[in-house]
Amino acid sequence: MANAKPSAIAAAIHTPLAVQALTLAGVVAIWEFIGRSGLLFPELFPSLSEILQSLWVYVSTPVMIPHLKASLFEVGGAILVAALSGIPLGILWGSKKSWLEIVEPLILYAAVVPKIVIFPVFILFLGIDVYSKLAVGAIAAFFPISLLTIAGMREVKKVYVDVARTIGATPLQIAKNVYLPAIAGQVFTGIRIGLGAAVTGALLAETKIAKAGLGFMIVEYYGQFRIADMYSLLLFIFILASLANWAMKSLFGVLSPVSRKGGDAGMYF
Repeated sequence: MANAKPSAIAAAIHTPLAVQALTLAGVVAIWEFIGRSGLLFPELFPSLSEILQSLWVYVSTPVMIPHLKASLFEVGGAILVAALSGIPLGILWGSKKSWLEIVEPLILYAAVVPKIVIFPVFILFLGIDVYSKLAVGAIAAFFPISLLTIAGMREVKKVYVDVARTIGATPLQIAKNVYLPAIAGQVFTGIRIGLGAAVTGALLAETKIAKAGLGFMIVEYYGQFRIADMYSLLLFIFILASLANWAMKSLFGVLSPVSRKGGDAGMYF
């Protein structure tokens, strides 16, 4: 019985959540030590209390509201445009092998091109307002969503489609009752990865040229050497992204028919 308690503690420590928490605590402790001791470039390592104090100012005052609105509009619009275009096109391209052989190499080549390099083109057509950043985020999110939708289509067993056709199912019924349930996991994963790509694309575009946005604020504070303020915004973005990722995982776990049966909301992720 004496060994039972240490074994339970050891098992709890080795859980993924505990490892993540301990890793985070270790990083925070090292950062705080460097910041307070002045061991390495004190200006570049403000203490955690300075960063949190700056963060509190932003979340408790309306200073950040217009910039937050701009970034949320860009990222939300980007993921919506990418999903509404990437999922149907992924289903279309993945439904026929001949189309896939033509399209897939082109998508794979285009996917590795940094999307920020075409930002000037979007500026020419959409200006320097939020829409050009939305476009960068949308094209960044489009590729993981469409590629994972295609991957899901490739995993659909042909026998299921043949049986549906045999009993007289229409193309719409086949899409709704055969394809969509089968590819749901891949599509959900694509949207989650696409969200990260949309955030990266939109905020990176804001750092180049913008009138508002969280990326715009970060560059401004960097230029003014307001390092604690810059880190507090980075921390705020990380918290927002983590909450959005958790919310999407929970939502997709509820919506996925397989995960409802298996009780595992994260089986695809």
